[in-house]
Amino acid sequence: MSRRLLSRILAVSAAFATAWAPMPAAAGITTPAVIANTVAAVPSCLSYKVEGICFFLYCSWSGCRIRTSIKISHYVPDVVVSTYNSPQTHPWKDVGVPVSSGLAKAGSTLLGSLSDSSAGGLDTDSAMTVFKGADAIGNPAGRFAELLASGGMFELPRTIAVPNVTELSGFPSELPSIGRAWVNVPSEIVQTVSKDAKAMLDAPTALLNSISTITRSIQGMRQAMEIAQSVQRVNETINGVQQIASMVSGITGGGTLFCPGGASFFNLHFQSELDAPFWRGTLPVELLYPQTWVPGLQEVGAGSAQTWGSVYPRTGEIVQAHPVKASAVLAERVASIIYKSRQPHVYTKVTPNQSGSYRYFNFGEKRKWQMLSPRPSTGCVNFGVNDSLWLTSWGDGDTDSADGYAWNLWQHYTCCRRRGTYLYSIP
Repeated sequence: MSRRLLSRILAVSAAFATAWAPMPAAAGITTPAVIANTVAAVPSCLSYKVEGICFFLYCSWSGCRIRTSIKISHYVPDVVVSTYNSPQTHPWKDVGVPVSSGLAKAGSTLLGSLSDSSAGGLDTDSAMTVFKGADAIGNPAGRFAELLASGGMFELPRTIAVPNVTELSGFPSELPSIGRAWVNVPSEIVQTVSKDAKAMLDAPTALLNSISTITRSIQGMRQAMEIAQSVQRVNETINGVQQIASMVSGITGGGTLFCPGGASFFNLHFQSELDAPFWRGTLPVELLYPQTWVPGLQEVGAGSAQTWGSVYPRTGEIVQAHPVKASAVLAERVASIIYKSRQPHVYTKVTPNQSGSYRYFNFGEKRKWQMLSPRPSTGCVNFGVNDSLWLTSWGDGDTDSADGYAWNLWQHYTCCRRRGTYLYSIP
């Protein structure tokens, strides 16, 4: 074969390979990548600390005595919070896309029920303005204590159950405390409060009827999302999960001195389509909170020059030109829902097992965030940095053309292992 012929063959082969080369992948993340990036962030985000000693009273047939255990604190990657424009642009490709697609019709169904139950009084055009969808799904690598105890082997669920209405059903009991919160609000602000909010506070019957209708609708929509393929992908990356256990064991000096997080593997704690009447603002319950009306309360960031946004009202609409900051504020809104009880939303609360093997303290007070998509980070940050004097804006270089973002929520836990009836701790 001549050199000329050989060069032509090589040239044609190269052109063919170029023509059929895969295009650069769109921004997004898969379950193995969620685990891998969580592993990479453990040294930076864990912040493991020995806080003190817990004292317990232990009684048996031979008598009673005092037992102790170490009180520790650290952060746990509880959930992955994602924001997106549509199910197809959800950044968590193998879990978030099928879940959000499977629930895409839930919002329309619930909004239709709400319109009927309220005689159209709360279903306004503003409910259909452009907004971002969001969800919170349990990080499959977040249960470090179980990984340590089992050596990295554990049973994963095959389905994701949608959030129930337990917390929403308890919201009416919160109305008196919300009303009392207005006592300290300046009168000039009280006078500007929406007439809809005043009507709901003064005569909550219509509100309660609407919530009751939504509750019945959701109960009739119960389903489980199949995620067997994603579970298999976790099993394929079991070495990465075991690596987390090894890293934590090294940081803690061995043993299982680690607080289990409150989220479960792949548990769906929030999904905006299922929460459509509230996330879209069709039923404007968020107007009941003073934080919605008083500037400076529950802001992401602090000071007059902060450039991020307010946590309240906790809906999918936001006035924020920077897409990464907008996603961050919406992520904070989701977090402010799923770590509290009896909120006016459809969600499953993230809470540790208080009656289990660990005694928890100061749960839900602090959190930090790790970007998973579009640009994975190996460290954690707190949202709200004042960048008003920077030459560039926070988040520049991390934008996604599809406007889909995924954040690892690292929640702070303080606990000690139970060794009887809890007495007290030092400090």
